[in-house]
Amino acid sequence: MDGIPLAIELAAARVNLLSVKALAEKLDDRFRILTGGDRIALPRQQTMRAAIDWSHDLLEERERVLFRRVGIFVNGFTLEGAVAVGSDENLDELDVMASLVDKSLVLVEPDGDAVRYRLLESTRAYALERVDAAGERNLVAGRHLRYLRDRFAELRDERERTARGADLDAALETELEDARSALDGALARSEAIDGGELLVTLGRSWAWIGLDAEWMTRCEAYLAALPADQSRLRAQLLSILSYLLDGSGQRVRGFAVATQAVEQARASGDGPSLARALSQYANMATLFLHRFDDAENALVEAEAIPGTSADLRIRLLDARARLSQFRGDLETAARMFEQARKVHHSLGNTGAELLEALNLAEIEHRRGQTERAITIARETLTGARAGTGKMRLVLLNNFAGYLAAADDLSGAVAAAQEAIGILAAHEPDHAHVAIAIENVALVIALRGDRARAATLEGYADAAFGRHGFEREFTETTTHDRLLALLHEELGSDELARLSAQGAALAPEAAIALVLEEC
Repeated sequence: MDGIPLAIELAAARVNLLSVKALAEKLDDRFRILTGGDRIALPRQQTMRAAIDWSHDLLEERERVLFRRVGIFVNGFTLEGAVAVGSDENLDELDVMASLVDKSLVLVEPDGDAVRYRLLESTRAYALERVDAAGERNLVAGRHLRYLRDRFAELRDERERTARGADLDAALETELEDARSALDGALARSEAIDGGELLVTLGRSWAWIGLDAEWMTRCEAYLAALPADQSRLRAQLLSILSYLLDGSGQRVRGFAVATQAVEQARASGDGPSLARALSQYANMATLFLHRFDDAENALVEAEAIPGTSADLRIRLLDARARLSQFRGDLETAARMFEQARKVHHSLGNTGAELLEALNLAEIEHRRGQTERAITIARETLTGARAGTGKMRLVLLNNFAGYLAAADDLSGAVAAAQEAIGILAAHEPDHAHVAIAIENVALVIALRGDRARAATLEGYADAAFGRHGFEREFTETTTHDRLLALLHEELGSDELARLSAQGAALAPEAAIALVLEEC
């Protein structure tokens, strides 16, 4: 109700007919619900529509035009945004905006050294009705989409030049609801090219703010909607989708999508798109298939493409470090990851810095320096807990593996259960949930409950198979130690029976089994 006394009064009058929950659910249709005010009051005080009608009727025509058009913004806007959607030869947006602020139809809110504007929920709903009545919905929605596309394209270009991504990530957090609205609307209006360009400009920022699953769904929807001749845009979206599939543990499909991205990028003739696709392909060839020669060839080709941006050069450095890691050249990998970590620290790229720290911890664990890995992970978690869900998730699972290897069983369980908590409510059937479950299964086996541990291991193994997830060093170490313990006590028939029971569990049931007293 935005604290509007009349709105609160009208809503309160409805609780004799509706529960508060039911009332809240009906407020999308607020002008039908918020009626029935005091019959002896002025007409404008009897319904929310009448109240806003009264204010709207006092506006000049050019004020009405800007007022209804800025209603397209979901979460506030800048003066630049108001100009973009309200642009009209008869409008002087600055003077008109000042008038709307003076008349309390638009609110001003400080935003650092700048200001943002917003409409109250009721006035925004009213403005959108007026946009529809004027037949301007598609016009204004299209302007809104292109404004966001162009704004984020500038931030993306800056990140490409400087490798600094904090401004783009922060802008997406601020404009998230508007980006969602614009992307949904573009598909509905068959403006897949403009919408796809917006999605590409947002790049990996969706993942950095913890919305991997949503981003994956949007990428797939736009790939299905884009014309076949949009090779460059398709290549860019496919590279993004492969990255997301890798992060979700779906590496079989992730490699296939990376291969498609390279094919589309070659067809487009766009060098930067090809370099980015080759970088992602090299990562997938290294991580999943251990096709090191293919990865090397892809990186050599990507590095030779002229005009490579600063951002992509760091990604290629990271891909080379991974390739060195999987080839067993751990010293070179550690040096490269540390180099990338320092670069991101100097640029203020907190999320990317955390990722490189995570990679470095893995190297230390693999080199036998598990206590060093624990130290890095513990220090990094402080920043990761304030960052994205994905980053915390991966780091917590690795941390649990390190702690279990060092026989800190309580710490391992706590880390694994925190990881599960990130996904349990909305993505229980996720490869990283299965990793956490396997970590807890090892602790349970070490504490003597081999039957329960075998059941959980059966679930985890089946989940990895569903997702095409291949264990890396830390997961393999945990898995091998767990199987050795299970074979010590359980016969092969009993182990097979318990594993089959675990494989048949629903994700929610497996999580419940893990969260029992350990």
